[in-house]
Amino acid sequence: MPRNVEFKVGIFVIVTALLIGAFVGYVAFKKDAFSHIHTFTFMSKSGDGFSEGMPLVFAGFEIGTVHRMELSDTGIVMIKIKIPERHIKWTRKSSFFILERPLIGKPKIVVYTDSMDSPILSPDVIPEIFHVDSIDEAIHKVQPLLAKIDRILDNAAMITLNLSQKDTLLEMVVGDKESVKSFNEFLQKIDTMGTRLDFILAKADTVLARTDQGLYGSDGLVKLARKILTDFIDKLERLNAAVDDVPKVTAQVSQSTDNLDKLRRDIDETIISAQDLLKDIDRIVPFKKEREITLP
Repeated sequence: MPRNVEFKVGIFVIVTALLIGAFVGYVAFKKDAFSHIHTFTFMSKSGDGFSEGMPLVFAGFEIGTVHRMELSDTGIVMIKIKIPERHIKWTRKSSFFILERPLIGKPKIVVYTDSMDSPILSPDVIPEIFHVDSIDEAIHKVQPLLAKIDRILDNAAMITLNLSQKDTLLEMVVGDKESVKSFNEFLQKIDTMGTRLDFILAKADTVLARTDQGLYGSDGLVKLARKILTDFIDKLERLNAAVDDVPKVTAQVSQSTDNLDKLRRDIDETIISAQDLLKDIDRIVPFKKEREITLP
């Protein structure tokens, strides 16, 4: 083989080896093969769903992998997870870890950190990984919803059937046609009663107006009675004065005749006034046909 061909072959082999080495080195660098790896221990009440190589994810990015799993003497599953040095900052003391098993996709351990100001998680701390089985959780959530949907559909079908069998909304509410008929009759009676009540109230207003006019009007009973009583008292006073003159009549016969005539006239005027009072009362209160006034 010529020397120049051997030289070219050697150059090709060397370049190929260098490219392969560079590629392997780049991949190893990306895989954190040259960075310091921290191993953290986690615990779980069950190993169901865990597997070696399972990713540890923060905010959608893989920051570690499950390295090994073992069962402790107390029956607790101990999970070893390797995290590179540059990803340690994402695991804090306030972080909590959840195993998610989605309907689609591979299961993973997700890191949730409340505060990035809390201290970085120490390798001596053994946090617990909680299970969130998305499949079972979805089934448990969907089953009550399906039952509620079935009940809603049954109720809707029943309501539709009831509406189709009733002529009116009122019949659907009260239950049967007889109740609707009774209710309509009751409304008619209420309307009739209202009309009669309005008529009675109108008559009552008229009677009250007439009563007020008869009692307190310009020609009312109160004013007339006051006038007659005043006149009656005046005449009684005059009669009293006349009676006081009776002893004088015994002493003086000539003067007694004049006084007795005066007394008679006063008594006649009193009787006439009383009769006028009776007539006025009969005129104002027509319901009382016969009235008597007893004079003293």
